[in-house]
Amino acid sequence: KSLPQAAQLAAELASEPEKLHDTIDALPPAQRRFACLNWAVHELEEEFIKADADGDGVITYAEFRVWATNVLSGKPEPDLPASREQLRILFRTTMLPFIGFGFTDNALMVIMGDAIDGHIGTLLGISTLAAAAMGNAISNGAGMVLHGTVERFAAALGLVDPKLTRTQKRSKEVKNVKMLAGILGVMLGCFLGMSPLLVLRRDVKPRPATDDAATCA
Repeated sequence: KSLPQAAQLAAELASEPEKLHDTIDALPPAQRRFACLNWAVHELEEEFIKADADGDGVITYAEFRVWATNVLSGKPEPDLPASREQLRILFRTTMLPFIGFGFTDNALMVIMGDAIDGHIGTLLGISTLAAAAMGNAISNGAGMVLHGTVERFAAALGLVDPKLTRTQKRSKEVKNVKMLAGILGVMLGCFLGMSPLLVLRRDVKPRPATDDAATCA
């Protein structure tokens, strides 16, 4: 369903709790279990983030009491913006995988482009730019294969979770930080991916003499 249709259905179910209950009961057991657990995990994670006041990943008894008191009081919870520390953590965790993507893509393009230009390019008589374009095509294809590997490597580093609430994730500030981190990460990775140029040594072909030089001679 589209978002407007989903919102309309949610409003209908919210206005008729009995209908919501009947709808959930009508689901097959496996789908009912998935739907209920999916909702519970998201809600519990949201409440855990709210209760964990110091953001250390552990809820103390004092933090639990404060959280429970606020919930039982029935007061609307303020939508606090993401803190500077959360934004810094988000920037680092977002930037690192993009550095890997940029590095692998550019490094493979340089290596493959050089190989094509020095071997296949000589046989086919293609230009250096054409060889670079072919190398870029190959590196993009390999990047799709290595995409999951780079993400798993970044996850294995144990980066700190910024612990953003759903409201914070939808904020313009958080989206801007993620976009900036992605842009800078890819650019830095691409610059680092130029490192194969330091070891790829090829003989420089002498440039043919121009007509002017021949005339002067």
